[in-house]
Amino acid sequence: MSKVNHHPGSAMLVDFSAGNLETAPSICVSAHLHFCAKCRNELLRLDQVGSKLMSEAEPIEVGEHLLDSVMAKIDQLPERDANIVPSTSKMSDVRYPHLVNKLINGSQSSPTWRRMSSSVDVAQFATGQKKYEVALHKICSGGKTPRHGHGGREFTVVLKGSFSDEQAVYNEGDFLQREAGDVHQPIGAQNGDCICLSALAAPIKLSNPFGFLMKPWLRINPM
Repeated sequence: MSKVNHHPGSAMLVDFSAGNLETAPSICVSAHLHFCAKCRNELLRLDQVGSKLMSEAEPIEVGEHLLDSVMAKIDQLPERDANIVPSTSKMSDVRYPHLVNKLINGSQSSPTWRRMSSSVDVAQFATGQKKYEVALHKICSGGKTPRHGHGGREFTVVLKGSFSDEQAVYNEGDFLQREAGDVHQPIGAQNGDCICLSALAAPIKLSNPFGFLMKPWLRINPM
């Protein structure tokens, strides 16, 4: 396994530890933790700090019906199928982090790849939230994505292979955060396909003047 060089920021790990991070970014942080011992150790330290603060906090009174309300909400959650079998889709030949496997196997119909460009395929997940589109993106060996800017925040974790852009080379486990206005052109490594997990808050903006031809593919669909 390659050395992980790019990590979530400290504030993001604090929010993840406290349970305050939104669903889609949490999925990406969890995938990164699968690869990164450094961040797992930092998260353990943060959890210990949080546990100590909780143990020292003064208890407060709550309404006597609070437990009944919480249990009622739990009872309303949909039942999970205990007999879910591993995915038999084209994605099953990759060892994904545990949470990514749960997204694949827990889908009502296993996600399948669709062509986004000559070099990029995408497979979207249903995550139960409405802010980010969460999906796998596959860049073929040596493939170039269209040069593009970001209309909003994007989190990406490399799950297999590697890619590069104008700033760096990104290997398995690396965590990237893009902000609105960032522009780059990812290029897949020559030695194999690159698969990334991404959470995208807004459509990308193609730098190519003929980018309007791809507009139907550039909409995001949080689900």
